[in-house]
Amino acid sequence: MTRTAIIGGHGKIALLLSRELTDAGHQAVGVIRNPEHASDVEAAGAVAVVLDIESASAEDLAAALADAGGVDAVVFAAGAGGGSGAARKETVDHQGSVKSIVAAGRLGISRFVQISYIGADQADTSGDESFGAYQVAKKAADDALRASALDWTIVRPGHLNDDAATGRVRIGDDVTSGTTSRANTAAVIAALLTSPLGVGTVLNVIDGDTPIAEALAAVA
Repeated sequence: MTRTAIIGGHGKIALLLSRELTDAGHQAVGVIRNPEHASDVEAAGAVAVVLDIESASAEDLAAALADAGGVDAVVFAAGAGGGSGAARKETVDHQGSVKSIVAAGRLGISRFVQISYIGADQADTSGDESFGAYQVAKKAADDALRASALDWTIVRPGHLNDDAATGRVRIGDDVTSGTTSRANTAAVIAALLTSPLGVGTVLNVIDGDTPIAEALAAVA
């Protein structure tokens, strides 16, 4: 049995992941900013921990996770959201990830999975200031994780939708665009957390025809 902290535990992928893990007999701890979201996190089977990753320190996060009984792995799923400005994308999407990486290291947690997006390494040329700030923050977060000593995996889905899980995906460096259901994204992360696959890799993931376990085994 694994026990996983999900930073940004009220997000759509996070809630789906909590249910995936708990249905499989594992445990999830959802770290959330808003205490009003605790009931949603608990309904997904997770333990809710209220902590604002934007204002908290890495030490605060480490203490909160220790007080919650400890965890074996961390998933960083937090984000400032599309309506936020560049400053919050920096403090949440980038610095929130860095704090989580540091907290994991201080607690002796090695496994860390981060949700990013396909194309995060490429400078945005759309002229959209908000998306450009998002790209900068996500790339910085991914770079920080890759530079860490953790057993990391970066999961990069394509354009997200709320379609039902199919359990079938396409994963590879040649995947540069496409759509990915949040449910399949959660299922991929759950598979990574419960197997040794994917450590030290960046996984571009879209919906496809290959069962998740088979797709991961082929690239990880």
